[in-house]
Amino acid sequence: MEKIKINKKDITTLIVESVNNTLNSVENAKSGKKLKKLIAKTSKKIASRVADQLKRDEKRSKRITKSLVGLENGLAGKEKKKEKKKKSEKAPK
Repeated sequence: MEKIKINKKDITTLIVESVNNTLNSVENAKSGKKLKKLIAKTSKKIASRVADQLKRDEKRSKRITKSLVGLENGLAGKEKKKEKKKKSEKAPK
């Protein structure tokens, strides 16, 4: 399984670009200084949440694939059974 790089800065730039494109497509819309600051601030928050969710999803998929491989190996008889250690009995006093 490939390791996915999750970069919050890249996600932030994608969000800012898409919001600016939609604002430019609207007629009579001017993006002022305050609006640009607001977009930058909210895009950072959104990007951090998206990155966290992507990381969680990646961990979950790794766990699932690991358990499926173990299940397949167990069905095929490849996995060795772990022997339980017996407790040593204490001598009577």
